[in-house]
Amino acid sequence: MNTRAESTASDEGSGDRSAPPDRRFDGPWLAALAATVGAWTLLYALDWAFLTPETPLGATVGFAHGYLLAPLATATILLDALSLAERNVVDLGVFKWIYALVALPAPPVAAVYYAHREWLRPGDANLLGGP
Repeated sequence: MNTRAESTASDEGSGDRSAPPDRRFDGPWLAALAATVGAWTLLYALDWAFLTPETPLGATVGFAHGYLLAPLATATILLDALSLAERNVVDLGVFKWIYALVALPAPPVAAVYYAHREWLRPGDANLLGGP
């Protein structure tokens, strides 16, 4: 788990700012994570409070939060962590896999992931801004 706020010497010395670096993991991962966890929480609460699994609506809602939104939250946690490591901002190491495994049954662990991400934030707040 490292915090790396320095940029590479090749980026500084090249002077060519027209072509952005080829990054595989850039994306709006925090927004996607927030939307996914919010939808999962809403559907889970609806399923727990009002629906029974024997009904078609109950089965549909259970499938949506269990088999669609939970893996999507897991994937966005991993992609956000990989994006941070690729930009040399923060490397969460093994913690990204722990958060991902815990997010499969309980996507609201993303709040703990976000707190950990912010705790590791380097002194330059612009590094965590966007891709």
